[in-house]
Amino acid sequence: MSSTAGILRRAAHLITHRGLHTGDQFIDRSTNSADVAAAIFVAAEVVVPREFYTDEVTSLEIIAASAPAMTAIRALSDSLDTDACVTEIVPGHDVPDYIEHVCNWAATTPVFGTRPPSTSEVIGAILRAAQAADALTAVPVQRSELCETCGGHGSLVSDIEIPYEELSPRQRQGVAHGRKYTRSIPCPHCDGYDHATPLAEAQAEAA
Repeated sequence: MSSTAGILRRAAHLITHRGLHTGDQFIDRSTNSADVAAAIFVAAEVVVPREFYTDEVTSLEIIAASAPAMTAIRALSDSLDTDACVTEIVPGHDVPDYIEHVCNWAATTPVFGTRPPSTSEVIGAILRAAQAADALTAVPVQRSELCETCGGHGSLVSDIEIPYEELSPRQRQGVAHGRKYTRSIPCPHCDGYDHATPLAEAQAEAA
């Protein structure tokens, strides 16, 4: 399953190439440009429901039913400097409406502003949300013991997913069919060298 950061980056890539839609429906029939929430859904599920062109109510239900898309939409919503509106689902119980928040943000002139966000500003916000999602899932470096990844041997054993924008056209076709491409990187705990972390070395010498 794709990470939230990966989904957001693919959504930014989709908007870059297809354009940003902020009018009626979730995808514009004449240009194929996509609304923010639709772009995130397509990036998450790798399908384009036909309802996105014709039926806003059903489109909302389709997007809301996708857990990875909603996680990415909420990540974008949380990164914005405005709060999500809430919807009362039963008397006295409100829930945030993250889809409406990101869609309205992209289409609405902010307070004290003169225009809605430009397409490049929307893409920039999505990419910043991806960076924030990466930071939330990053594994902290353990400095009190041997490298957890390679046991202190500096092996090139850590793999990271290659960002979509760095893939070749053939690899992007593979992604569309569910393939994932990764690259090996030096172990971040020991920088590719055969040694323990500094604190672990000091503890070994003291013993």
